[in-house]
Amino acid sequence: MVLGFMVLEKVYGIGANWGTQATHLLPPNIVVKLLKDNGIQKVKLFDGDSEILKALSGTGIEVMVGIPNEMLWSLANSLGAAEKWVEKNISLHVSSNSVDIK
Repeated sequence: MVLGFMVLEKVYGIGANWGTQATHLLPPNIVVKLLKDNGIQKVKLFDGDSEILKALSGTGIEVMVGIPNEMLWSLANSLGAAEKWVEKNISLHVSSNSVDIK
């Protein structure tokens, strides 16, 4: 019998996924408080929701913003559309809201 062990030397933070496809969404400021209260250091968003990104402003929580599936084709096939999406959903929040987007 062979046993395998995986040793992790460092943990760089605990993260969570934050989706908005639900019937009863909590206000973003409440979710941010829950994340912070539970020691969550990283969060993955499935779209660039402006209110959520504003709530994450200045929290120190590292954010990854995903592209909604329905937009993948158009953004992959149009540099202009991709640049507009990044400006609206990423650049605006990094520069004006101090969101830590990676």
